[in-house]
Amino acid sequence: MPVPTDPRTPQQRIEDQLIAARRKLAGPSLPRSERARLADRIHALTEQAKRLGA
Repeated sequence: MPVPTDPRTPQQRIEDQLIAARRKLAGPSLPRSERARLADRIHALTEQAKRLGA
């Protein structure tokens, strides 16, 4: 059975993940721990995008 492949580039995948994380962070009434986790994720994705040259 063929394995489906993601047609997006690594930069596109990172950008999509950043958009989703920022959207969730902007959502109402997140616990502080969840907000901190999302902020860390956004930071990590931003650094990864810089390394890829996005």
